[in-house]
Parts: sequence; structure tokens; C-alpha cells
Amino acid sequence: MANVYLVIDTSGSMVGDKLEQVKKGVVDFAKDAFRKEYAVGLISFNTSAKHISEPTHEISLLKDRIREMHATGSTNMAQAIKMAHDLLKKLDTTRVILIATDGIPDNVNDALLEGMKAKEDKIDIITIGTDDANQEFLKRLATRADLGKKVTREVFSQAISSASNLLPPPKSISKR
Repeated sequence: MANVYLVIDTSGSMVGDKLEQVKKGVVDFAKDAFRKEYAVGLISFNTSAKHISEPTHEISLLKDRIREMHATGSTNMAQAIKMAHDLLKKLDTTRVILIATDGIPDNVNDALLEGMKAKEDKIDIITIGTDDANQEFLKRLATRADLGKKVTREVFSQAISSASNLLPPPKSISKR
């Protein structure tokens, strides 16, 4: 059993092709994550974070929720990381946050602080950013530098989809 929250940037700079790339990548990622025994939840963020879906194994539910996402506002990544952390820390499973973004958060220090708190609770963080994103920031936010990726916007969808290969194996729950 394992849970991953996809934390998706829906700020104004994501309008158009970038958001469409994310939507496709999320669906493909979720299908692979399901095969690896992960439930997938969704959080979007722009001026504020929004909890879109509890972790689920239902691709149709995720597709419906993904269709509703639209780009507007600023980039409050720290609030989204905190929300994912708060939801995941209650679970006794393998826990991962995957952040897909095209830029820099409204407050870099707050985002790094929230990321550090999640990592202290043994929640892995994977980051994927487009060519607009700050590579150094992505690497610092990720659990390990190799989990912080920067890709061209043309392959954003594939990078999100293939991030399922970075998911740790689910830990087995011991029977007491």
C-alpha cells in the first residue's frame, strides 16, 4: 500500500499547452502508479492550494477532476506542499509528493521549508519543472537531487508520466 499526491501548478503561466501537457502526464502517471500499488491524490495550486481528490485507484475519477483544472493566479507552492504533507503524514504507508511546475513559487523559502518538514516525516518529494523553472530550486526541494528534474515544455507530459519509475516500492505493512 502506498500513496502519492500529485501537486500540480495551475498558476496563470501554465495556461495553454503546458497545462494540457500536465493533464495528459498525470493520467499516464496515475495508470503506472496504480500498477505499482499506489493510490493517487490530486492537489492543484495557484494563488491558493486546492484539494482536488483523495488518493484513489479510480482513473475515471481522476480524469474528471483533471478536466476541471484551469490556469489562473500566482504560484503558492508552499501552501500546496503543506496541504499534501498534512494529508499524507496521517497515513502509515509509503508516501510521495510529486510536484509539477513551470516556474518559481511566490516564496521560495516557504516552499523549501514546507518541503523540509515533509521530508522530515519520511515523505519523498519528486519535482518536475519545465524549461522556465529554476533547476537548483527543484533539486533542493526534492528528496534527492536526482529526483529534481527540469525538462523542455515539449516533453513535460512524458516527464510526468515517466516519474512513476521514480516511485519507491511500497512498504509492506507488518501484521501484528
